[in-house]
Amino acid sequence: MKKILSKKARKVIEDGVQEFMEMPPLTELTRIGARMMLQSALEEEVTAYLQRDYYERNAEAKGSRSGSKPRSVKVGSGDIGLKMPQVREAGGPFHSRILPPRMTQMDEIQEIIPLLYMNGLSSRKVKKAVGKLIGNKGLSHQNVMRISGRIVDEFNAWKKRDLSMLEVVYLVLDGVRLGVRGGTTQKEAVLVAWAFLEDGSRELVGVSLGNSESYNAWKGFLEGLLLQGMGAPMLTVIDGCPGLIKAVDEVFPESDKQRCTKHRTENVLDKVLEQDKASVKESVRKVFYASTYEHAKEAVELFKKKWSMKYPSAVECLTKNIEDCLTYYKYPYQHWLRIRTTNIVERSFKEVKRRVKVAGRFQNEERALTMVYWQLKELRWNGVSMTKEAKAILTRIQASRMQRIAA
Repeated sequence: MKKILSKKARKVIEDGVQEFMEMPPLTELTRIGARMMLQSALEEEVTAYLQRDYYERNAEAKGSRSGSKPRSVKVGSGDIGLKMPQVREAGGPFHSRILPPRMTQMDEIQEIIPLLYMNGLSSRKVKKAVGKLIGNKGLSHQNVMRISGRIVDEFNAWKKRDLSMLEVVYLVLDGVRLGVRGGTTQKEAVLVAWAFLEDGSRELVGVSLGNSESYNAWKGFLEGLLLQGMGAPMLTVIDGCPGLIKAVDEVFPESDKQRCTKHRTENVLDKVLEQDKASVKESVRKVFYASTYEHAKEAVELFKKKWSMKYPSAVECLTKNIEDCLTYYKYPYQHWLRIRTTNIVERSFKEVKRRVKVAGRFQNEERALTMVYWQLKELRWNGVSMTKEAKAILTRIQASRMQRIAA
């Protein structure tokens, strides 16, 4: 059955539409719309409470409308004035669930402040931006810091959580440089770990800060994940950072290692002339996009024959530890797109870097890491498809790994 609005709610909407027709400025339009929606909702709430509309009789219903009282409330579009419906003789006081007594600020504004702060605005800029939204009353610096601090508390709880329940299949690691701790001009490395889990989902498992992407920084980061209960992954996807490679070998000695094919391709192309880059890139693609491991090895030999005379350094770059770049071929082909590169981390860093450009330098480590965490957790990335075939392959790899450990 089609729901019909109460007479009072329809009147509120009609008045609101008439105000829209007068074409006030955009901010005023937004404020009118917010007032129209809230006032309509309040009228509908009273109608439901009394079980009857204006001037409608119901012998079983108790209570009646008793005018209204003015009330001001903050919303995202500014201060708006409302007429709070009053009720009498209803067997008890009527309190709106939409706007309970003494509420002067809607939850939306509570969400805007941490969002602005985590998107790279200082507390001073947040206060100024919010002031434009909520009118002359504004918010104090202490209130802005308190509200935005809720996100910091969320991050601190997240980084201490128990990871023992996660069944990590693939672990993707990479770092990004940020300006942290305002007094120094040196940019520090934020270390990030994404995981693909047994059910195919993807989850952010770690965010930490190091002075650089050194062996000690990466080793401490990975050991911290183990202390939180995370088990060793079947496969770790990494770039060519020497410190990271060494740390992964020591912390996850039984895990397979996949070197990022995108980084390897870029390194090869850095060693050829501009006019040959397209042709060389196509030769490299035949290696990393071959249909099988055997075809990939054949493509490596063809690359050597074609380019060894003109670009011996490029050939050496491609073939050095090439097996580490081809590990993904032993895993389910449905997962190759996700595990042959560190793209999931690289792409997520683009948004982080854009926010950092706005923020400049952070004044402390906690705020910087919280901003990175907030940005990364909001991203939506697909996981991997765990078909029966994929699960069977992974089970076989895991069984072989356990036999190797036992031996």
